[in-house]
Parts: sequence; C-alpha cells; structure tokens
Amino acid sequence: MKRFMIHYDSKARAFGFASFIFMMAVLSFSSCIDMEDTNKSMVLSGEWRGDFGMFYDYRDNNGRVYTFDSYDTYLTFIPAYSYANYGRGTQVDYYDYGPYEYQYYKFRWSVENGYIYLTYDYDPQLNTRISNYRMTNDYFSGTFSESGTLFRMRKLVDYYNWTPYVNSYGYWDRNNWGYYYPYFAPATRSEVEQPEDSTSNVGEVVGRGRRSTSLKQ
Repeated sequence: MKRFMIHYDSKARAFGFASFIFMMAVLSFSSCIDMEDTNKSMVLSGEWRGDFGMFYDYRDNNGRVYTFDSYDTYLTFIPAYSYANYGRGTQVDYYDYGPYEYQYYKFRWSVENGYIYLTYDYDPQLNTRISNYRMTNDYFSGTFSESGTLFRMRKLVDYYNWTPYVNSYGYWDRNNWGYYYPYFAPATRSEVEQPEDSTSNVGEVVGRGRRSTSLKQ
C-alpha cells in the first residue's frame, strides 16, 4: 500500500508541474500579445491624415442619387488613459463636391490581438476591423477586413504632444452646391447625370461607407 501511494504522489506531482508549465506558457503568450497591442496603441495615438476611402450617397428632392467620394480624412486617436490600448476618436472627411464640405464622426477604438477595431457612435455601418497593419512614427497603413482595400495615412502629431480637437458631431453644408453640380464634378459610381440636369440642395444622405477601389497611397 505504501509503494502505491508513493507512485500516485509522483504522478500527481508530475501532472501538477506540467499544468504549471502550461499555464505559464499561456500567460507568457498573452502578456506578449498585450504588450505588442500596447506598443501599437501608443504609436496609433495622435492625429493622422490621408485617404480613408470614405463616400456618401445623397438623394435630392427629385429622387436622384449622387455618390460623393472623400478626397481627404483626418483621424484622431485619444487613449482612455496613458498607454491604454483603447479609447475615443474623431474622424473628419473632406469633399470637393456635393452638399457637404465635410462630415464629422466620433468612434471608439481598440487594439486587440493584432487587430484595430473602430466602432462608430451613430453609424454602425461604418464599423470596421483593420488587419495587416503597419505603423511607424510617420505612416500608418492597413487593410479593411470587409473589403480588402489597402489604405495609408500620414501622421501629423503624436498624442503626447497634441491638444485634442474639439467639435460637435455633424456636417458642414456647402452653399449652393446644386447650382454648379454636375457641371464641374467628376463621374461617380451613381448613374452619370446629363449636362442639362441639375440638383437641389434640399435632400438627404441615404448611405455612407468605404470604397472598395484603390485609394491614394
């Protein structure tokens, strides 16, 4: 009986040691991922500029739908606290044509397990996951998981040397845009209007999203 107890205790100790090693390996791997996410979040925090592939669809009071592509976007990432891997952000998209000179959004962001997640406060259709990203102190590139489209942004200011930009959620109207459009506007993804057609500045935005075509790098 004594010999059996010694044999059992040895097996128990061996199993316990193996479990301990496994748990330490899991914790070590998790810590490495967390540290990498934290390091990436520190670089991400700040303000970036570039083509983020944004567009919106606008329907005038005659029922015609126009698609306007943004030519420039400013993104800001503000961590929840120093070295946090999540926080709040703002996005401002600028347009050459259409009823709005810019559109402004607020979002939540996080860096988790090698992905960047953007979750928008009022426009869930814009929510996205960014994969295959690379960041330096100067540039930020990545791929939108939904479309596979590649983007590249240039860093303007690092978070730790930056005063947050304050604005309210909304859009800035462009006066009398319908009088000039589409005479001086490029063709969009919507049906191309004839030169004699005109649009009204009374209408509504019926859709927003990101282009699946190549973006400026």
